[in-house]
Amino acid sequence: MNLLNSLIEKIKSYNTNNVYTIEKCFKNIKKINPKINAFIRLNEKKSLEKANKFDKIAEKHKLHNKILIGIPIGIKDNIMIKNELVTSASKYFKDYVSPYDATVIKKLKNAGAIFVGQTNMDEFAMGGSTETSIYGITRNPWNLEYISGGSSGGSAAVVSSGMVPVALGSDTGGSVRQPASFCGVVGYKPSYGLISRYGVCALASSFDQIGIFSKTVFDSAILMNVISGVDRKDQICESINNTDYTYNLTKNKTFKKIKIGIPKQLYDYKIDTEILKSFNNAIDKLKLRNIQICDVNIPFYKYIPAIYKTIMCAEVSANIATFDGIRYGHKAINVNNLYDEYSKTRAESFGYEVKKRILFGTYVLESKNHNKYYNTAQKARTILIKQINNAYKKCDFIFSPSTLQMPVKFGKSLSDECDMFLIAANIAGLPGISVPYSSSPFSKIPIGMHFMGKRFSDANLFKIAYEFEKITNFKKEYPKL
Repeated sequence: MNLLNSLIEKIKSYNTNNVYTIEKCFKNIKKINPKINAFIRLNEKKSLEKANKFDKIAEKHKLHNKILIGIPIGIKDNIMIKNELVTSASKYFKDYVSPYDATVIKKLKNAGAIFVGQTNMDEFAMGGSTETSIYGITRNPWNLEYISGGSSGGSAAVVSSGMVPVALGSDTGGSVRQPASFCGVVGYKPSYGLISRYGVCALASSFDQIGIFSKTVFDSAILMNVISGVDRKDQICESINNTDYTYNLTKNKTFKKIKIGIPKQLYDYKIDTEILKSFNNAIDKLKLRNIQICDVNIPFYKYIPAIYKTIMCAEVSANIATFDGIRYGHKAINVNNLYDEYSKTRAESFGYEVKKRILFGTYVLESKNHNKYYNTAQKARTILIKQINNAYKKCDFIFSPSTLQMPVKFGKSLSDECDMFLIAANIAGLPGISVPYSSSPFSKIPIGMHFMGKRFSDANLFKIAYEFEKITNFKKEYPKL
């Protein structure tokens, strides 16, 4: 069920029109969104005006180079859209109107996409459950008592529930792939530098990447074709030759001599029984496809939570230092001096999770602690990256469950190790993709599996994920809401 691809074909073959598509989309949103709170703002009037404009163009063939013409899409609330509110789900930015478009937004506009609304998220993308948003929690469409994951939980939920065919999120430590796993959709994070981050509110710059949510691997590949590519406004964007990520996906070619590595360290941690059972079943199915399975040893995997927390919080402290109420954002009143203004502004407008990460990041960056904590974490990161690269000498992809735990009910916490096999991709700048594999027989919540590839092996990663999608036990359907 390549929902995005089939909708593109319908529009281009005149089997439907743009206004009808958008009207149907908003009808669906108004029915479903009140139950899960995934969209926090809707752009119905502008969306219909844009759809009507497309329909009124007589010579439609002129628009056929716009691959996403009339396609509704959800955008995470930390990605800038010109003349639209962009708040990062924080009180600090509650009235902030973006003066410019993010690079990915420009590319989507040029392709004809229609932004129907912004999706909920953890405040400043800090969290793993979409519970720290000023707009309230986002519920898991498969079971409303459970979290949708985070920080891009809103984007995962709008695709999972069928409100839109695709959505964008940001992934700093699994923030696309974890909620994708919890909500039963495909979540893809590219190699570091393949998608421009210009116009995205930074969390931890050495980890951040924009990611894609879709119902199928093929649909993610379509969107990747549109939004990837070099951008002089983002210095980490690599000048990679144009790649068609959908090429060969649908051809009946099977991988030959493909090796998939399973980290030995995976079994050092407590894994929910349902997830482990599905993972072992997935391995058996891969073997039946003549794919070789081998063990890989990456000893520094055990340090992933500590490496990530130390460096991420340090970068959070540095990035959010500019949020002082002087230039933009929330501004405290009744202050006595400049220091008072800084402290009151941040105290009033930042939530608990944001404050906690800033304080810890500031602590590890202090002159007396910098070498002991931050530098040590960076050294450990370098060793981990070397170990992962060495593992790829034995295999083509590293395979694991997307998470080690099933989603929890609201108010409860996931372990620090839950997303560690997702975080590895952010630490090393590697591509990763979560594909729904099965569902819990108890909570009915989906279970995802994760492939991580070598740097810039994204096209091959889509291929293995596309083949894996064919053997999953997960039905491509929508939850009953």
